[in-house]
Amino acid sequence: MYMKNILLVEDEPILLEVSKLALEKMGGFTVTGVLSAELAIDEITLHNFSAIVSDYDMPGMNGLDFLKMVRESGNDTPFIIFTGKGREEVAIRAYELGANHYMQKGGDTKSLFYEIIQKINISVEKKEISRELEISRKLYTNIFNHLPDPTFVIDNEGCVIGWNTAIESLTGVGREVIVGKGNYAYSEAIYGEKRPILIDLVLNPDLSVEDDYHITCCDDGFFTAEKRVVLHDGRKHDVWVKVSPMVGDNNNLTGAIASLRDITCKKEAEDKIRQANEYNRSLIEAHIDPLVTIDGAGKITDINEAMEKLTGYNRVLLAGMHFFDLFTEPEKARKAHRHVMGGTRLMDVPLQVRTATGQESGILFFGSPYTNGNGAVQGVFAELHDVLTLPGAEQELLWHGNDLQKCLSNGRKPIPCQPYCKR
Repeated sequence: MYMKNILLVEDEPILLEVSKLALEKMGGFTVTGVLSAELAIDEITLHNFSAIVSDYDMPGMNGLDFLKMVRESGNDTPFIIFTGKGREEVAIRAYELGANHYMQKGGDTKSLFYEIIQKINISVEKKEISRELEISRKLYTNIFNHLPDPTFVIDNEGCVIGWNTAIESLTGVGREVIVGKGNYAYSEAIYGEKRPILIDLVLNPDLSVEDDYHITCCDDGFFTAEKRVVLHDGRKHDVWVKVSPMVGDNNNLTGAIASLRDITCKKEAEDKIRQANEYNRSLIEAHIDPLVTIDGAGKITDINEAMEKLTGYNRVLLAGMHFFDLFTEPEKARKAHRHVMGGTRLMDVPLQVRTATGQESGILFFGSPYTNGNGAVQGVFAELHDVLTLPGAEQELLWHGNDLQKCLSNGRKPIPCQPYCKR
């Protein structure tokens, strides 16, 4: 706890000295005593004081004129008028000019000084609390205004009490125009018409909200949703909205907060990805040969209809199945998968598929690695050619006597690889 520094103004030297000693001894203050308001003005120009205690009736400038000059200069130091003049109009005028307390001299001296000390301490503590609150208010105002998401706040009556810089930019409506306004002024600023919107459900859950929101979360007054809107610039925007209650003392509802995030670019990117996936899906499904994607662990992740027909399994059963389990010689399939995961592109690897009904069918495996954005291999894209669909001579040449090792050593179509391709 710091020691409070008090400026004491009293035109009677003896009373000034007595009061100074009493305040220092009884209150633990550091006291600067002066004999006139003019000298006091010089002191407050040079020094900061925790509080000012001033007599009223002084020659030259009296205590009220001194108080007025202090307040007009912007100085909010706690000010106590301490006087022997007990006129009511003086007290009223003192409070009008910004005095914190007004006290009369007289009575028990010790009790009087204890009362002055108490009022000094109360005034100083109140000012410190007020200053801390103001600092906190400015801090939170700065944080609020620098939030990247457009955000606004309404009170229980639906009046706007907060409107940050981001929502000014989004709507084109300045805070000085909208703060203090009710009757759905915020809805008009955002959507172009006055009507209940999502934030109003926080204050009144029974309201009817016309907007077509896609609610993504709803929990005890907290809502998150997505919506397409036309804003002041005439363009369509996809926005993400979050609203939540604002609570005060004893968790009483005092208003609501809403934040919006423009997710137009995100939605456009998602649409492009979806369209690309649909296009790729169409290409895969339209392919006459069985196609399959396999992850690094060897599990099937995607299948086309031709793959279902080849194996006799539907895609629900195939998805997540180990690719190797589809073949009569799983180790050969595993070895081919391992080579492709190492970055090698394989062609014409002969394998024997065992279908869901137990039948066996010869295929040629074509495998290519697929990578992520950093170039790391994520899995295998495989195309399976049914041997029975190949021309007879080529079918004979490829299938009989061929083994995986010869294909791997060649890295491409193994024919003609004498003597390995002989019957």
